Amino acid sequence: MRQETHFSEFLEGSINVPNRGQIFKGKVVRIDKDDVFIDFGFKSEGVAPVNEFSGKNGEPEVAIGDEVDVILEKWVDDSGLPKLSKKGADIMREHERVEQIFQNKELIKGNIKEKVNGGLIVDIGEKIELMAFLPASQIDLRPQHNLDKFIGKNIQAKIVKLTERGIVLSIRTYLEEQREASRKKVLSTLEEGKIVSGKVVKILDQGAFIDLDGLEGFLPISEISWGRVRHPSDVINFDETIKVKVIKIESDTRITLGLKQTKPDPWTLVERKYKPGSKVRGKVVSIVDFGIFVELEPGVEGLVHTSEISWLKRFRHPSEVVNIGRRVETMVIEVDSEKKRIALSLKQIDPSPWEIFKEQFPPGSRINGKVKNVNEKGVFVELGEDLVGLVRPTEITWKGRVDPKEFFAGDQEIEVVVLNVDEKKQKIGLGIKQLNRDPWEEALETCRPGETALTGKVVSIKDRGIVVELENEIEGYIRSSEFDPGTGKELNSTIKIGDIITAQVTGFNRRNKQVYLSKKKYEEQLERERISSFLTSQGDSSVKLGELLEKELRSITKKD
Repeated sequence: MRQETHFSEFLEGSINVPNRGQIFKGKVVRIDKDDVFIDFGFKSEGVAPVNEFSGKNGEPEVAIGDEVDVILEKWVDDSGLPKLSKKGADIMREHERVEQIFQNKELIKGNIKEKVNGGLIVDIGEKIELMAFLPASQIDLRPQHNLDKFIGKNIQAKIVKLTERGIVLSIRTYLEEQREASRKKVLSTLEEGKIVSGKVVKILDQGAFIDLDGLEGFLPISEISWGRVRHPSDVINFDETIKVKVIKIESDTRITLGLKQTKPDPWTLVERKYKPGSKVRGKVVSIVDFGIFVELEPGVEGLVHTSEISWLKRFRHPSEVVNIGRRVETMVIEVDSEKKRIALSLKQIDPSPWEIFKEQFPPGSRINGKVKNVNEKGVFVELGEDLVGLVRPTEITWKGRVDPKEFFAGDQEIEVVVLNVDEKKQKIGLGIKQLNRDPWEEALETCRPGETALTGKVVSIKDRGIVVELENEIEGYIRSSEFDPGTGKELNSTIKIGDIITAQVTGFNRRNKQVYLSKKKYEEQLERERISSFLTSQGDSSVKLGELLEKELRSITKKD
């Protein structure tokens, strides 16, 4: 064997033979079970293993007359014929092709075969299998976690590394180049107010990022819909293509988009559709401390302030009255389309309890109630369920302002008179003294100056006169000049608090509701009445006054 090897080497060196490893074009002249015989331009045919002519599917792909590329591995093999290799030629051709693609920075096609640690194995060979590595980070612009879904797919990629140790591919590099080219193109045509198409690439709580062919814009949640949006995913989906309006361009990296602007603004018709005083139905979409938001139509909401929820029902939070999602009927109070505000009312759907009360109990009506509270402001009287009226301190007695606590206590049943009902301020004025006629008015009718005499108790003594409490809590006033000269000068020494005095009515102080009295005129009246009575008792109307006086003086002298 050693002699044969030496002989073949001697033979190769002694005659002109082709170089080993060189590619030749040859023609298939014969095929047997194990070998393919090829005429490759020299006197002797060469032989190559038949299994090197199998395609990627494993089936033989050779026929007599086919032109094939082969390399010379050995001038003479064991059979005495040149040993050729189609596989070696294919490998060299593939490497030449891959090298050219790498140098030209072109895309190479491949088929993903399997998943390995850190990435995928890709077959990039045309005629034979030639494996390259595609890192997971280079599969797409965004991280891909499920690599199994790529197995079996055909791809195009850039060769980013080519060494004797292997080939590394990148789809991401290619996509980034495409995106950058597209971004520049889009940016050159983009302007505020323009409607463009884009793909949803990321959804956040605050909004969504939209890919505009390589240029990303941000769609805030407030610009997604004219109506309320709890989360962007309720309206848009990941990878969905949508039309948006360019709202603002601050730079090529800060572009604000709007989705709702691609549809008519419903607020432009609000003032026509929702007139103050009209009744409308809507859905409760939000409940906050200060009220309830009601959706009247997509994009149009109104606020029911806490003060407009119920006429009488008390609650700590609006959620105690309604639930989110409930449909309610409301009344439009005010519309401001410029500020996009609609004020609504739940309670005004029904008549005000004060309106109903006023119809049932107009001013002057008598009604029974229960004392709910008593304080310096007056007596609060419960007239019905959560309907309360107020008796002010000045309306308890005709005497004037008094301390309500001296007259009433809680839970006491009392009768009152309705004085007034203010539906707007939601107040009911009540009175107790009006249950009886005003004694002052009665005094004006029954007391005649110069004729009527009244008796009362002294309640106040002053230098200029005294105050007397008469019947029915009426005050009388006697000036010091209306006493006889001796008494008038020394009121404090001659009259005491609590003394009972009778005096004649002389007039009225309507402003202070006082009856002017005169002690002096009352006594003069008494004197006249005594004289008249005496004259009547004598039976002789011709008796002269002088005689009467003389008799009176004599009687006085005898007594002395």
